[in-house]
Amino acid sequence: MRLSAIVFAFMFISISAFASDDLIFRSDVMEVIDGTDIVLTPQNFAGFLYDADSDLGAESLQLEIAGNSIDVGDAVYTTYAQNTYFEHDDWGRYKVMSVLGERYFVGYGNDCQISAVWSSLVDDHLLNKVLLDSNQRITVGNDEDLLLKEDYKIRFDDAENGVKISLYKGKTLVDVATIIPPNTYVYSVQKGDENVSLLAVNVEAYVKLKPTSYYTVRGLFQISEDFVEFELGSKDGLMEVTSLNGDRLVLSNFQNLDLTQNSDFGLMGNLWIKTANQERISIEDPLRFCVYERIAQPGEYEIRGNIGMVVDGLQYTWYPREFAGFYYDLDEDLGGESFILSVTGDALSEDVPAGQSRGLVYRSVGHEKDMEFDNWGQYYAIGLFGEPYFAGYVKDQVDPKRNSYLWYESEDSNLMVGEQLTKVLVNNGESNVVKSGDILSLEEGYEAKISADNACEMVFIELYRNGDLLDVDYFAAPGTYTYTSDLKATEDIVTLALHVAELICVDGNACKIDGIWQISDSLVDIKEDTTHGKMTIQTVNSDDYVIEMDNEDNEIMLNKNSEINLVEDFWIKTSNQDEITAEEPLRFYIYKPVIVDA
Repeated sequence: MRLSAIVFAFMFISISAFASDDLIFRSDVMEVIDGTDIVLTPQNFAGFLYDADSDLGAESLQLEIAGNSIDVGDAVYTTYAQNTYFEHDDWGRYKVMSVLGERYFVGYGNDCQISAVWSSLVDDHLLNKVLLDSNQRITVGNDEDLLLKEDYKIRFDDAENGVKISLYKGKTLVDVATIIPPNTYVYSVQKGDENVSLLAVNVEAYVKLKPTSYYTVRGLFQISEDFVEFELGSKDGLMEVTSLNGDRLVLSNFQNLDLTQNSDFGLMGNLWIKTANQERISIEDPLRFCVYERIAQPGEYEIRGNIGMVVDGLQYTWYPREFAGFYYDLDEDLGGESFILSVTGDALSEDVPAGQSRGLVYRSVGHEKDMEFDNWGQYYAIGLFGEPYFAGYVKDQVDPKRNSYLWYESEDSNLMVGEQLTKVLVNNGESNVVKSGDILSLEEGYEAKISADNACEMVFIELYRNGDLLDVDYFAAPGTYTYTSDLKATEDIVTLALHVAELICVDGNACKIDGIWQISDSLVDIKEDTTHGKMTIQTVNSDDYVIEMDNEDNEIMLNKNSEINLVEDFWIKTSNQDEITAEEPLRFYIYKPVIVDA
């Protein structure tokens, strides 16, 4: 199968299956500045494959900006083959190539014990997926199958001298062999002039019993039999193959890439470029953009931060522009979360001198965010553990009633005074016509029955929750209806607002609604001295809308091959590297795990 056919299928999946709640791996946020040269690598872009244990990852994307575009040939994607050990390391090594975050097999090396030397990339311009590479210990009986990928399976049985292995694809028997454990069974297929090892199974031991014998497998490797063939000039989205030099693959753009406001286009495969829909673009505030990967396949993923090193005295800081696990609004450049990690020896220390910060500090700063219905003004949004929350209403200093009406209608306007936050459920500024007497469904069981009076002069609203009448009000259009609630310590804050722009008095009365706002009645507590994971809230500053926490009473050791839950959904992972030296310090990264459902 040729590359163009594979790419077409991949692009079709990306475009048709992508939904708003699918995971996005985002690069650092960059700016469109003439002459800027940008390089993305596995160390700074989670969309590229990276193995922290072996420091394995060879993809890069270089973007050279000229004016407000990337000229032909100036978006260059490069990847090359690397040697990696089989998980069952007695087999030696094989060659892999990362392509758009996926791991592909490209050949067997000189020290490979399950195949003769073969380079699928150099010899035949072929790639295929690595399906299995495991050293997990598995024991199966002769009354069950060892299930592999692509519908292959193995059944073991006793032989007169050793173990009989029967390989099936579906219901078809494709190979039979006998081995004496400990030994490896290898199945090969003909590819051109080469006999290529497709799968290997290491049988470590077995025991003959009646009625059932048992066989222990330790070592599985399988590559796909669906090879991807490509050649110079093969196209993938807006990129084409421009170099096939040994174990290196290079693609570059064959047409100009215009970086204009509010654009979103596929570059190649599942790799896209998105620009901000920002209101103001200037020398001081250039157009923002990012590269991201669209994920449409179900599975478990890591939103990974940049790679760090465990070196005494080093400090690392992650902000929303660099770490996609934090809340960030590209259009408005809004996001106030940060992690600061200070390494002391091989730990993030909690025992520090007075006046110094502990080894792990999380800080979030609120910011003013526009409501979609402009006349209501702004509210304070704040990120907490990667999610956006509502903290309070902003007071307009010139004309509060006219320009910040929801603040004006609230007795208490700041949830953080009571050490709490909530979610914005609806923030809508689009026009919607509701017939008189119809029900407008809202969130959390709320419904508004909206009517125009007989003279078509006044708006009459009945507010219900779960069928119970809560409130009745009427007013002349244009006008805003507000409903206030007590949210624990916060009294009479506006939790729901509707703006009726006009009454329509033809063909039956109707109301034109052009603003809907609702915040949740369910609160998130952010009380000082509350513990979340290994962190404790130290400060809740309601005047400046700041939350700060650190690892008080929790020394965090950065040992080899560890995964540590820091706070809520944020983790830190250290590598399982073979050698840790001054030249090769222990590697680590922070990440947020995400599950993408089918």
